[in-house]
Amino acid sequence: MTGDRVMSDGSRPFQERVRHLRDAWVRDGRGHAFLVTGTAFFAVYCWSLNYKISDPAAPAYDAELAEFVAASYELNGGSVGWNAMLSRREICSTCHDWYRLENLGICTGCMRHTCYGCGDHEWCAGELL
Repeated sequence: MTGDRVMSDGSRPFQERVRHLRDAWVRDGRGHAFLVTGTAFFAVYCWSLNYKISDPAAPAYDAELAEFVAASYELNGGSVGWNAMLSRREICSTCHDWYRLENLGICTGCMRHTCYGCGDHEWCAGELL
């Protein structure tokens, strides 16, 4: 199972999915199979930025997790790829308006893009990043 498919499975908590991928990536010799791309990368990278800001000393955010996020970042084109991703236009899954991705959040539960005006999803226990 690829990293993108693991992240789209909302039946497990988001942090558990990320840790599962980190562990699989390490076991697999740090290859590309378990790294994340596209929407899954957007969610993991936003989560990592928020996670480090809110609690940089958190034991769950360890060196291997930082390496996993950095490897995914590089696989997605580094800073050039990240900026290109943020410039893409996506639709808010709630109001169906189009926004640049930099103006949308992503739900850690259902992995849908949502504008901040619409906020959290009533039907989903996920957190809006």
